[in-house]
Order: sequence, then structure tokens, then C-alpha cells
Amino acid sequence: MSKKNNDGKRTARDRMAAERARQQAADKRKRALIIGGSVVAVLAVAATIGIVVGNNKSESNNSSWSNAASQPLKAPAGVNGTVISYGSNPNAPVMTVYEDFRCPICDQVEGKLGGTIQQMADAGTIRVDYHIASFLDRNLGGNGSKYAANAAACAVDAGKFKQYHDVLYANQPDETSDKFGNKAYLLELASKVDGLRSPTFDACVNNLTYAPWVKASQEDFNNAKVGDQQVTGTPTIAMNNKKLDYVSADKKSIMAPDVFKAQVEQIIAGMNAAPSATPAP
Repeated sequence: MSKKNNDGKRTARDRMAAERARQQAADKRKRALIIGGSVVAVLAVAATIGIVVGNNKSESNNSSWSNAASQPLKAPAGVNGTVISYGSNPNAPVMTVYEDFRCPICDQVEGKLGGTIQQMADAGTIRVDYHIASFLDRNLGGNGSKYAANAAACAVDAGKFKQYHDVLYANQPDETSDKFGNKAYLLELASKVDGLRSPTFDACVNNLTYAPWVKASQEDFNNAKVGDQQVTGTPTIAMNNKKLDYVSADKKSIMAPDVFKAQVEQIIAGMNAAPSATPAP
């Protein structure tokens, strides 16, 4: 066979491989849109996810999880109730974030705005209070949300929550996959965080030590409100009892980080504004 023919076949194979990769990426985007409704609908009304499944309070049928979740409740080190706080200034204005580690839109928000949120928290401008939900297991099947939430709680004990949180999103599987339901995979991801792996951490992940806490966190999510509005889906981001926008003006993507930051700074300015003087009688 001539070299020309061989080159032609290689070129054809390369084109086919590129087309398969393009189609797989398109399929993944399509599945993410189906969970949220559409790019416009998901980003504008991401709460639809919660409306469909967040109010379904039935537990997944998993004896291992159920047994672990029935144990006495204890919170990770330094955690107040079911809230995991992050930031250099504990007295800074609070940004509340409701998220589920299997939520594809949470991943999109984290990818676009996570760095900006962390910068503000590291600078002491805000404190971030994370509320970890796990309802997507009930909608999608499996245990990935719960197991990932448990592993993240274990990372709190090691002082590595935020680092592990970011690794989970950076390695989030396709939403139809329950890869986070594999404890070995969660431990493999933990190896990407310097100093996280230890016999204590590994046992915490494998034994589902914080299953009761994860269950309590989901129950708190079921009852959560921003102002007088029920929290119905993830991601939900709020400050000063108001939901923050994270959608671009054209409703087709996540907003630009500088626009999001300006929104936060405007809210903080309003919180810090001196009250109007009361007119003298």
C-alpha cells in the first residue's frame, strides 16, 4: 500500500476521531441542559432542578448508607450545625451557597465564578457559608452526591475542605454517572490534595462517618429559605437574604466574574451604609 494511501487513511481516522470527540462533548452539554431545562432555562431558573427532586424527601434504597446514616449525629471539626464556612474573616458579610456535588450547573458556576468567590473570601471581603445538598441521588440514582458530601466533610477534619471541594468539581463526572458513588475514586481524588490522605481520612470516607451529618444537611436544605422564598434547587447563591444573579444578561451563560463581583460589592455597600438620620421632631 502506498504512503499516500496510508496518509489518507490516517487523515480520515483523525477526522472521525475528532468528530466523535465533538459529538461526545455535544451530547454531554445536551444532557446537562436536559437536567436544567435548557441553557436559558437552567441558568435563569436553575431552581427547577430542586422543584422536581429537592422536595422529594424519600431516601435512596441503600442499606450501607442507611445503616451509616442511622448512627449518632456528629459534625466535622469546627462546623456549626450543617454549615461549612470558608474565608479569612469570620465576621465578614456572609455569602450563602447551596450546592450538590453532582449538579452540573454548580460545576459551571464554580468553573466561571469560583475563583472570584475564593479571592473575595481569602481577602476577607466575604465569608462563604456552604450548605451541601445531596438530593440529586434521588433523581439520578446512585449515591454520588451523598458519598461526595461525606468525603468533603471528612476533608473538613483535615483542614482541606476548600481544596477538596475544588478537586471534586474539577473532576465531576457526567451527571448520569455515579462515579462519586465509588469510594475508591473519591480517595483517588483526595490524593490530588497535598496532605489530605491519611488513615483517618480514608477510614472516614470508607466508613461513611458523616452520613448522619449529610442527611441532616439535606434536611436543612429541604427547609431552607432566602428571605421568604423557599430554596428549591442548586446552585442557589445569596447575600443579605437576597438571591444573587449568576446568569449573563442574555440568559445564555454564566455571567462574567467582574459583573458578579460588582453585584456582591454593591450589596456589601448597601449593608454597610449608615441608616438615614431621623428628622428632629
